[in-house]
Amino acid sequence: MTGKILRIIAIILMGLASVMMILGGIGTICIAFWPEKYPSLIMMVPYKPIYQVAAILTIIAGLLGIWITIRLRRFTDRNYLYAVLILLLSLATAGVKMYFSSKLRGSVAPTNIRFDLSLIVLIYLLILRIPGLWDKVRYTEKPDDESDAGAAVAAIIGGVLTLTVQYWAGPTHTMNDVNYADVWHTQLAIIGWTLIVGGIAFIVWRPQRKLPQTQEQRPALTSDLL
Repeated sequence: MTGKILRIIAIILMGLASVMMILGGIGTICIAFWPEKYPSLIMMVPYKPIYQVAAILTIIAGLLGIWITIRLRRFTDRNYLYAVLILLLSLATAGVKMYFSSKLRGSVAPTNIRFDLSLIVLIYLLILRIPGLWDKVRYTEKPDDESDAGAAVAAIIGGVLTLTVQYWAGPTHTMNDVNYADVWHTQLAIIGWTLIVGGIAFIVWRPQRKLPQTQEQRPALTSDLL
């Protein structure tokens, strides 16, 4: 039971970190490609290539993170390694953005939120690798109901984060009274509600797993009836 709980927590945390990667990458697009349009970001123009690479890699890391969150329902050595590498990529891109943002505009928000979350998830996964604990957490069989539910919960929470991004990221993305975290309101709303509805639907209507039949449950053979 302990192993299942720890595995479910890992799946949920990885899902949240992945959603934050995608949102962080999307949120950097304005700085990466069109900083000259915003007076408060004009100092970023010479560094556009750096931010462009960071934004693209961050979005890629997030998409891979969603993929590995689903795969972590089978907590194998390979899936674990992929998760760690994705988190390291997130930390690297966030670290680069934080360095230049601090140097150029004196603020690292909200990238520091993604950095901290990725670091927390990475530390948690490294703790799970402790030999005695890893034997309980490692799971190579077909995904069980608990692992499926963990992935669904991660989708629901990720959907809530996506729907509310204009509120918690708004203070650092508001320029000239325009909240640029809400520019893609419709697209983010569609993604957010899709994650929420999909997660809830999977929990409510997920298919029942077929259990192996015991000798008593198996249909009687014709010879047994004669």
